Amino acid sequence: MKTETETSAKTVQPAGQDEHRGIMFEIKADELPLEPVDTFSDAPFEFEEAAQILWEGTRKLYYSSRIANRFSDHYLNCCAQLEKNIRQLGSFCITKTVLEQKGEQLPALSGLNIEELVRMVSFHLRKTNAAFEGIYRDNNSLGLTYLDWEYRWVNLGNRLKATEVKIQKIKDGKINADDLLERAETFKNKPRSSATPHEDILRDLETNPKALPIKGSMARLLTRMEKSEEHLEALERRIRQKKEREIARLEREAERCSPIKPYPIRKEDRAIVANIRKEQLQKTLEEEDRKKEPPEGMIRAAEARRILMEDAMKRGDQAAALAIPMEDHETFLARWMEYLKKDEIKSRGPSDAKRKELREKRKKKKR
Repeated sequence: MKTETETSAKTVQPAGQDEHRGIMFEIKADELPLEPVDTFSDAPFEFEEAAQILWEGTRKLYYSSRIANRFSDHYLNCCAQLEKNIRQLGSFCITKTVLEQKGEQLPALSGLNIEELVRMVSFHLRKTNAAFEGIYRDNNSLGLTYLDWEYRWVNLGNRLKATEVKIQKIKDGKINADDLLERAETFKNKPRSSATPHEDILRDLETNPKALPIKGSMARLLTRMEKSEEHLEALERRIRQKKEREIARLEREAERCSPIKPYPIRKEDRAIVANIRKEQLQKTLEEEDRKKEPPEGMIRAAEARRILMEDAMKRGDQAAALAIPMEDHETFLARWMEYLKKDEIKSRGPSDAKRKELREKRKKKKR
């Protein structure tokens, strides 16, 4: 928790510097320090001081309204406040004229006059008209808000022109301005406790193009900003958690699935693949047979296949000779058993030469 001294160091400048300072936005609303009780003078303000404060504030507002986008809420907010300010400053121009007629010198208000106020009104009359026409032509809509502002600026301009006529009559002595003078000189020459004399009153106006209008206290603005930051952080946290859950889900799904998909085999290639597998199996069996000594009275499978192949070649059965090396163990065993039976039958009967002799005899008898 920051101490009051650390917090104050963020916002309060050393004594003797200009008291017109802003707030650093990184500070929290509940950490705003208390201000010294004697920071400002409580002496009754006079006309020149009040008019100067309002005139400079209005000039800053006018600058901001000039650069604001005509279609933005910021611009319309500026217009609403600027209209009120210009109307009030118009009455200040009358009081200024009366005081000057009585010999008062008001150098801080040298730029405040009806012509400057009319120029402000004229600028925004044209700007709101441009906004109205733009919406009408490009968006097929009637910008009633801007149309209303056109009328308001014209009415305010006519009121200012009437005020200028009244000021000219005061200067010509056609209007008695004593009542206005008495009100303006109320509290005049009272003590100016803790008042700081103005230096360089006619200095150039300092402008800040990034300044936006706010309503309400600065603390309320800070509170809204804090809530917005908290909401943004919570939103980012939820998005981050959702991403983490999605990544975990994808990882689990990847673990369940084979990383390599089997290559699709055409039907005509399946026989080739089967033959390759048979060859691999045959080689494996032959290697196992070579490693083992066959029992007495038995031969190796490879030797048996060779015998069967030779027998098939003798009989002229080329298809059998080609099929025997590729046959699985069960098919080969069945073929071998059939060969053994035939061989046993041959061994029991007459020899081949005897059979030939018997066939020749049967042929002669038939003749």
